[in-house]
This record gives sequence, C-alpha cells and structure tokens, in this order.
Amino acid sequence: MKDENKYKTKKEIVKEFDNIFNAYKYYLYNEYKITDTFNYKNILITSILNRSLALIEAYKRLLPSNNIMVLNSLIRLQLDNCIFVYAMHMLVDAGYNIDDLGENIIHKNRKLSSYKIGKQKMTDFYLISKIDEKYGNKIKEMYNFYCRFVHFSDSALISSSQLVGNNGLSIGITKDYTRFKKHIIVNANSFVNLCKFLLILIRKEWKDIPNGKNLV
Repeated sequence: MKDENKYKTKKEIVKEFDNIFNAYKYYLYNEYKITDTFNYKNILITSILNRSLALIEAYKRLLPSNNIMVLNSLIRLQLDNCIFVYAMHMLVDAGYNIDDLGENIIHKNRKLSSYKIGKQKMTDFYLISKIDEKYGNKIKEMYNFYCRFVHFSDSALISSSQLVGNNGLSIGITKDYTRFKKHIIVNANSFVNLCKFLLILIRKEWKDIPNGKNLV
C-alpha cells in the first residue's frame, strides 16, 4: 500500500486512528448521507463501519503492550470487513437482491461462502484474489500472512520462543512482548493503511448497491 511506513511513532499512529474515525463519520453522514431509514443497505454499512471502529479501538488499547500475536489477528479481522464489502458488491452486481442478502446474513446467519456466482463459491480466498486483482496494494499477500495469526500455524513458534545469545533458542510461556517492539511500527502502519483502504472500497463498491425496501 502507498505510504506503507508513513507514521514513525505510536503517538502518530493513535492520532491517525482518530482521523480515521472522523473520516468514517464524515463519509457516513456527509457523503453516504445515511438517514434514519431502516433498510438492509443502511444496516449493513453501519455495521461494517462500527465493526471496523471496534477493531481500531482494540488495536489502540493493545498497541502499548507490543502483543503482536493479537495485533496481527485484528488486522486479519479488518481484512474480513474488506472481503464482506467487496462480496456484497459482486453479489448484487450478479443479480442478488440486497434485501434477501441482508435477511439471510443477519437473521439466518448465512455465510458468504455459501453463495455462488455461476459455479464460483464466494470463498475468502477467491474474494481476496478479486480485490487484489482490481486494487493491488499487496492485499493477497497481507491476507496470506495474517491468516497465520488466526489459525494455528508456524506463527505459534513466534510467541513461545526467543533467541538467546548468538545461536541459542529458548522456549517457554511469557507475558513479556517487548522483543516484538521493533516490529510494531511497521505492523501498525499496515493496520492504518488497511483501515483507510476499507473506506476506499466502501466509496467505490457500495454506492451502486440499491437501497432495497424500508423495514419499518
């Protein structure tokens, strides 16, 4: 992504998170111009932005701890928001009805992966590949990397081991994450850029989705 490591300190990053919150709010009320109308398009977009803000707030609170295992899992969850936005655009563009999608996803807990366009299932990997194909920004590379911190993988070794001396390796349990401090700024910049990318996706892919019927 552009400006990959623009922010050099945790203080700068926290300030940028506040700017992102204001950008989300400005988009929702000044560009999208959401009203009190209850329809699935409004409900879904508000829910996505709130979910994103919840992840940002959690990231802000965890940032001082240098707990990179959990911080990385939050980035993966933010990628999930990007996947959902793009999937909604693709499904509506393919002829699915926003009301049916909203009802099935919200009330019946239907998974995106159960939907198909033609014979193609809407799997996370397929959707992230389509986003990467259109936008680039190392999205597919990010997805593959951060999945390792949600599913048990080689990343588990990172949290349970550390180098000792020049050639030694120790293994054990600890609540001390200071050894990850040197990686945190790069990690946080990735998260900031992804939060901004989510808004880019929403601006470009959500606007043409029809409002659907009013629910009340």
